[in-house]
Amino acid sequence: MSFTTDIKSELCHIPVTDDTAMAECLGMLLFAGQFSREGLRLQSEMQAVRRRAQFFLNQCMDVWPEETDTILQLWDPGEVARIFEYYGYERESSLPLNRALVEDEQSRSAFLRGAFLIGGYVSTEKGYHLELVTPHYHVARQVSSLLHEMELPAGQMERRGIHVLYYKDSGAIEDFLSACGATGAAMDLMLKKVERELRNDVNRRVNCETANLTKTVGAAAKQIAAIERLEAAGLLEKLPAPLQITAQLRINNPEMSLNELCAAYPGTISKPGLNNRLRRLVQLGEEAAK
Repeated sequence: MSFTTDIKSELCHIPVTDDTAMAECLGMLLFAGQFSREGLRLQSEMQAVRRRAQFFLNQCMDVWPEETDTILQLWDPGEVARIFEYYGYERESSLPLNRALVEDEQSRSAFLRGAFLIGGYVSTEKGYHLELVTPHYHVARQVSSLLHEMELPAGQMERRGIHVLYYKDSGAIEDFLSACGATGAAMDLMLKKVERELRNDVNRRVNCETANLTKTVGAAAKQIAAIERLEAAGLLEKLPAPLQITAQLRINNPEMSLNELCAAYPGTISKPGLNNRLRRLVQLGEEAAK
């Protein structure tokens, strides 16, 4: 299952109460694919979401939408009018957000839950992204204002004729999910973030170590080649003893880093000191090749 499906499944297990049913159903309606005087078309791939929507419409308003595959639809003028009357919009051609229904924290949570169940989506594949999609511009603006009041300010944009409220920050998404009642999903997201950060940190360390290893191997190969040229030219045995000792140490330990060579050096030598001797061997080897 996708993360979005997991979230919606958790939300569908939240008990319906008389105090919040009206607000949650309104969230579903305002984020449905179509909701107007002409009719209602509400779509969800999840049966649990469709059953929850049917419960609200059947029990609260005594309307019975037709179900076709993943769609609940209602075109009967009398039943559509009953929904408008239920929310007190008898003369309205559309159904804006009734702020009287989302005054307290529980109702606001229920409204956002309904909105997400129908119009919500979350992705954690490439970064973090949550969006709420509605075909109604005025709904997007009014819900944006509500989210701002709840200290959950969302971005807003239009995409192919639909209106989108969105979050791209993982912390803001966690706060939104918690506000909806999906506290388990919020915790899962937090764990996903920690896991991703740990994985990225490990990858950075591995890449750094690989780069250092590549650099060490390349430097060692260059040094060994120079030493072999000196030996072939009969010049190695004529070098000062410190350079001969350094050359033999490198030949015997081609895989060692500079730090490891310092530790293996017979006697005491600093890292810069040993590095200077190796550089001198490379320089002499290049001169010998001319």
